[in-house]
Amino acid sequence: MQEILDRIVAKARGHARRGRPASYIPALSRARRDLLGVSVFTLDGRTYHAGDHDRPFTMQSISKVFCLACVLKLRGDRAVFALVDREPSGDPFYSLVLLEYENGRPRNPMINAGAILITSLLPGRTSAAKFAHYMRFLEGVLPGKKLDIDPRVYASEFETGQRNRALGCLMKHFGVLQSATEDAVDAYFRQCSVRVTCDDLARMGLFLAGRGVDPITGRRVIAEGHCKTINALMATCGLYDASGDFAHRVGLPGKSGVGGGILAIAPGKMSVAVYGPALDPKGSSVAGFEALEMLSQELELSLYL
Repeated sequence: MQEILDRIVAKARGHARRGRPASYIPALSRARRDLLGVSVFTLDGRTYHAGDHDRPFTMQSISKVFCLACVLKLRGDRAVFALVDREPSGDPFYSLVLLEYENGRPRNPMINAGAILITSLLPGRTSAAKFAHYMRFLEGVLPGKKLDIDPRVYASEFETGQRNRALGCLMKHFGVLQSATEDAVDAYFRQCSVRVTCDDLARMGLFLAGRGVDPITGRRVIAEGHCKTINALMATCGLYDASGDFAHRVGLPGKSGVGGGILAIAPGKMSVAVYGPALDPKGSSVAGFEALEMLSQELELSLYL
């Protein structure tokens, strides 16, 4: 496996020249676009790493997966999916168009509107309280490590996140958002700004490969049915309007973030995290996408073989 990962990183790194770091969040635009890291954590306890696997980056939209897991555990399917659908949008992750035509009900929890709605369901009346609850859940799936936010990225998101505020205001107008708009949006900015490495992210995703159970600690993190729901949403919606291409090329549940990370889950086998800040036009890591495709082909991981 180590030889495979080293070879994949060496080959995929060159594809980064086709992309650029996210510029609409200014703090992200400073990342070196030639970076590429991969980490693999298997259910039987083996770990493998290659490239820039220990380079910190912000979770951005990958945080949506873990926030959804936290809220499903607290409130259950019925309460959550009374407010948000489970269908692909076919539109960019920041789109307001469908939200207005569908009376403020987001298509799924993986687009920004859906994630802001899910964040509004976290306990607490303030953004700080909501974020604190989310962080306790997050640190529970990454035992022994104290996570924090990147203050520059958070400040950058707060200052430039007017479209996300517009999404929140539109949902509030329709009576869908479950807390004060600014509290939900600010807590969302904070969770997107949490710093991780590929190693952290692959470790955190293990319970999604293990039917909701962390195989290292043996602790059930979420119900098996909730794990199924999250993996299905990652497979159909996790890369937004590139989800079909990801299903075809990689064939695994996945979730991208504009910080350059992608989390991919091989159910019953492993959790894989990649990091490469040079993005394609749809907001996914160019080199990371290539690396996941190579790994999936090499190990025959696709669910659609």
